[in-house]
Amino acid sequence: MSLNIIDLIKGQLGSAFVSQAASQLGESEAGVSKAISGLLPVIVSGLANNSDNPAVLDSISNASSQGVLGNLLDTASNNSMVSGLLSSIFGDKLSGIINTIATYAGISNNSSSSLLNLVTGATVGSVGKHAAENNLDKSGISSLLNDQKGVVSTLLPAGLSLASLNVGDWAKGYKFDNDNDTIPPTPPKNQK
Repeated sequence: MSLNIIDLIKGQLGSAFVSQAASQLGESEAGVSKAISGLLPVIVSGLANNSDNPAVLDSISNASSQGVLGNLLDTASNNSMVSGLLSSIFGDKLSGIINTIATYAGISNNSSSSLLNLVTGATVGSVGKHAAENNLDKSGISSLLNDQKGVVSTLLPAGLSLASLNVGDWAKGYKFDNDNDTIPPTPPKNQK
């Protein structure tokens, strides 16, 4: 079985982190925790869907040297690498993701945006650290990210889907259906 990137990241986003983030953002720990549970699979799927993007691979390769994991609450929230990476991955869908996660978790849009940056920093930093520790080159990182495509949809919490996050079309490359049934094509509409 391949490595689940989310397992790598959870160590960075434990109860102490949730408590600090909730205090800093003025949100409940339950809301912050719920937001993180929704953001993690979205970010991992975004990285996986861009596993051949040189900017993504560079960000991950350089993350450990940039100290992203050193103090997530200070560095990731104002990190231009994280902001640029999010724009590169999600483009115009970024605000929709922020809004949906905010509504889902019962937190403000500003807090959702901050958590998106923090969780992205933790994700890139954790994958970068794993890559450095295991001597993975960019091809190895790409392969690791690609391996996540088969499991990412199973990691979304109840009440969230890629469609609800407005990233359905963007995530066409994923296997979301594990029962191997065939989906018939939509018949063309009759035109008069």
